[in-house]
Amino acid sequence: MKYLKLYIISLFLFSISCSKDEDNLNYPNEKTDHEITLHSNNRVSSLLMSNSEYKDWVNNDGFSNSEKRKAITNDIYKKFPDKYDFIFFVLNEPDIPENINYYGKLIGVSNNIEGTGQSIYDYSSDYGSEGKLKSVMQLSGLEYLRSGPALHELAHNWANFGIETHYINSSGSNISSFNYRPHWGFTGGSTKGQLGGFKQSSLIENGVNSYKVESFGGFANGGNSVPFNELELYLMGFIPSSSVSEFDVFSDITSFSSSGSEFNFSANSRITHDGKSIENLLGKRIPNSNNSQKNFKLLIVVLTNKTLTDEQWDKVDATAEWFSKKEDDGTHLYNFWEATNGIGSITIEN
Repeated sequence: MKYLKLYIISLFLFSISCSKDEDNLNYPNEKTDHEITLHSNNRVSSLLMSNSEYKDWVNNDGFSNSEKRKAITNDIYKKFPDKYDFIFFVLNEPDIPENINYYGKLIGVSNNIEGTGQSIYDYSSDYGSEGKLKSVMQLSGLEYLRSGPALHELAHNWANFGIETHYINSSGSNISSFNYRPHWGFTGGSTKGQLGGFKQSSLIENGVNSYKVESFGGFANGGNSVPFNELELYLMGFIPSSSVSEFDVFSDITSFSSSGSEFNFSANSRITHDGKSIENLLGKRIPNSNNSQKNFKLLIVVLTNKTLTDEQWDKVDATAEWFSKKEDDGTHLYNFWEATNGIGSITIEN
């Protein structure tokens, strides 16, 4: 069996050096409230809950409960060092549970970046971190790191907090649109975005505020099957504002219909943006793409009420290896490196 069970029996701290960048990191060895198991490939872990605790977590969406979420994260930091930018909880479920209404959810923990529409904040100490942790995420199925919405939720660490967007909930004429932030809705982009939106180059003007565009999702565009678009890459700190092509933001949508792979809609408001106007709207991004963070560390913890089988361990570990690869995987899906055009990377390790 390709994993190691860790029975944590002592209450002292010790330090090891894994690399030059990790000198002086504390690797705690405190007694945890849950049994934590690490796969031998040192990429993924599991946290074993009792049947009643796991049932409550799944049926009542424990991740969205601030007290329960912070308690689990603090327990994790009794074993793991404070070196992670992100922590992903993955439910040991074949599909999204009936009582959870999302495939993935990201909750911000701290932000020290200006110019994305977010305020500066730091709640990391509530989670057991000393300022390193940026966000925590839950994926509600065992396969969702590969299929998505892993990239989508990561994009939410930086977007959309500052651009007023709109979407609709029905087709027809004489309809009304509504605020759709933090997603792109009827917003164009260099490609369809991870957070929704259409491909700007497919937009055709029909006249009298009427438009035709290739079909798209206002909320998302097929999980990990699309990369980050230019606007998302800019907000994430991977490219300069000068690399963001012009795109349109439509609001006050008054009619909508679909025909095959095309959408037709009418909108009373159309605002055209580029990198310069986004800087004017949100302020300059600090740090900018020259000195922003490009490489991130991620901890993946499977939440379960039973010991993972060899098959489950191998599946999660192989997916983590794929998601963190710094190369083209040759499939239609995008890992993080591919989705950032090879600019960013994620290290997944225990």
